[in-house]
Amino acid sequence: MRRAPARALLLAVLSVLACAPSPASRIQRAEAAADVGNLAAARHMLEEERRRSPDSAEVRVALGTVYYRLARDILDRGGDETRYLNYFERSLDEFVAAVELEPRHPDPHFYMAVIDMYRGDLRGAERGLQNTFRLRGSPLDYTNLGELYVYKGDLRSARDWSLKGLRQGAGAGPTTFNQMLIHWREGDLRGANRDFELLWRDHPYMLSTINAAPVPREPDSFEEYAGYCCGSPGCGPYLQEACADLGLAVKERSLSEEGALKELRIEMETQRRLRQIYESRKELEIEVESESEAGSDGEPAP
Repeated sequence: MRRAPARALLLAVLSVLACAPSPASRIQRAEAAADVGNLAAARHMLEEERRRSPDSAEVRVALGTVYYRLARDILDRGGDETRYLNYFERSLDEFVAAVELEPRHPDPHFYMAVIDMYRGDLRGAERGLQNTFRLRGSPLDYTNLGELYVYKGDLRSARDWSLKGLRQGAGAGPTTFNQMLIHWREGDLRGANRDFELLWRDHPYMLSTINAAPVPREPDSFEEYAGYCCGSPGCGPYLQEACADLGLAVKERSLSEEGALKELRIEMETQRRLRQIYESRKELEIEVESESEAGSDGEPAP
């Protein structure tokens, strides 16, 4: 067998490298798999990408997001606490690793806020979204805070932050979505239906997820979307009365006392690690839960 000439061999190697998918494209492929519900495939792809690029904050955030969705699916559909807590801890580990790699990266704080909202910790979710706002300050960070204030019942702040987001360039989609939630919470179902029709026609992507997880299928009516919200632990518990007005049951998370305590310990360890990272980065003005804030029920103490 003959050896290829050095120049021909070099050209062949360059050709292969040119055709090989980039790390960014491999992350996109994994995220596309997750978007269609193939979380197992997404997990395997991203774990392999983490092996290739352990110092990539982008990989860590993408993998942490998949772990979070796996944790949710396991608890919400099957009630397997052991597997839920395993993926819950792995998810937070990836987000903290991303912060360690890039302390100014906003996405880990956003997804940790999403997790706090799922856990029923609105104070933690607000802190996480405020941190995201400090680090990035994009128009969507305004409207994300507006949505949070709907869940908190502070509709004046919800309107203010949503309007600021619109003025900053967030577009009509996010602000109309928040307005739909506000109208629903106020009992104005006619207004909520009008908002839904506008979203369904012009901004359907706004109706495709709840708490960073895809809905089962694209809703055809406001009532169908409301059913998805009320059936999600990351949405329904904050809109109890609004769900009741539509005759919709609210789905709560269900953990044993032992499982809730373990979840709280994992969260406290996450906050301890974040405090260590940001103690030397005071200029970033990142808020981290203090050691005395966490209550025994899994929510921050007043």
